[in-house]
Amino acid sequence: MFMYLQKNKKGFTLIELMVVVAIIGILALLGLRLYTGQQDKAKEALVKANAGTVQTLVQSELADGPITGDAASVVTSLNNIGHGMQNPFGGTTVIASSGTAEGTVVITKNSDNNFTITGYGKGGSALDALTAQR
Repeated sequence: MFMYLQKNKKGFTLIELMVVVAIIGILALLGLRLYTGQQDKAKEALVKANAGTVQTLVQSELADGPITGDAASVVTSLNNIGHGMQNPFGGTTVIASSGTAEGTVVITKNSDNNFTITGYGKGGSALDALTAQR
């Protein structure tokens, strides 16, 4: 007869639900932080791949004979080939003869007709330098 006076003990309290939501939020923030770190690594790997492609292009040009002109003329000719490389950091320039912009591959020419190819990652930090020589 007095069944309606008994308390219903089913369900969770508000405090328990808030603790669960807080834990889920912390785990989501940690996952997001790891995800952005992996994105940066992938972008820098793409810059290294672009530098390797540029090295191959310069090396193939050097196989035909010495390259006349400076690094800027080499950059112009490589950009005219239509290599399809993209800057993963959102910039428009991929191959350049100077600068340290994110995602660019810079070509410098030494006096003995050797070339140094350097890719620049996040924040303009230099990645591994490659050389192309005859």
